[in-house]
Amino acid sequence: MPSKMQKPYLIVLDVGHGSAAILHDEGGTVVFDTGKGAHVARHLDAVGVKCVEAMLLSHADADHIGGAATLLMNKSLHVDEVLLNPDSSKDSAVFEQLRYALAEANQRVGTRINPKLTTSTHIERKGATIEVLHPPDVKALSGVGGKSASGKRHTSNSMSAVIRVSCGRKASVLLAADIEFDTLAEWKAQNGHPSASVLVYPHHGGMPGTSDKTEAALFGFEITRMVSPEVVVFSNHRTKFGNPRDEVISAIAKVNGKIRFACTQLPDRLHQAAKSDKLWSLHKPTEPNHVIEGPICLHFHNAGIRVCWGEPS
Repeated sequence: MPSKMQKPYLIVLDVGHGSAAILHDEGGTVVFDTGKGAHVARHLDAVGVKCVEAMLLSHADADHIGGAATLLMNKSLHVDEVLLNPDSSKDSAVFEQLRYALAEANQRVGTRINPKLTTSTHIERKGATIEVLHPPDVKALSGVGGKSASGKRHTSNSMSAVIRVSCGRKASVLLAADIEFDTLAEWKAQNGHPSASVLVYPHHGGMPGTSDKTEAALFGFEITRMVSPEVVVFSNHRTKFGNPRDEVISAIAKVNGKIRFACTQLPDRLHQAAKSDKLWSLHKPTEPNHVIEGPICLHFHNAGIRVCWGEPS
């Protein structure tokens, strides 16, 4: 049965260590990354979606595209268009499967393949606006493996597409994929404005292309200062890599002590904080020893974004 939940809303699915978000608005459905496995397929089936207008894949890492081939090969689901940037560095089985599935879907049902997801991508929908804030067109020309102005090689992560989904001036979500310091530097140099009500934090709350904790904290502080969110979401696995990292959490809180955190999976070490710390009040237990976690629904409305838990029925 189709979902009766009021639209528009964006749901950040619980895919463990990975990223997958889905926009449902008056114009239909858009998928942003797929995580691994069949999480997105199960969600779409549960809410009765038979057509996806667009699937935007931020970059070619398996934890962001692993479920895309499943969607494209599903004969009960029609995907109109897939947007992603080329990545000649990826020779993984997952990326090969995606390329095969794209070719098959294009031949079978006419799925359009758009190998460009850059700052010139702007989609006005009935209910929401989709903007790409990174990478710039000029940077995309060199692609993964090319060099930045500083001489640093572009990686799959540094070329991640950053996508902002908005419904009015006060309600927006920034999907930050796995960007690193160079993206922040570009925004500063170009006087970019990546502001959003909700930030889906890059690297699942982990290390942004560095093993240095001080650098990770600096990155957390800088991206939070630039985006100025009210809520920071971590799409994470509760035991992998210690995400979200304590140094990241502390750095974000230094920017604004009124920010609220939300994890798709809440690590055990944060359960006590969920019971007493206002930063984690969105996870406040509904009953003793039971914190709230799982898929995170972000409902757009005129005054901002309302956060709730669980998949719609």
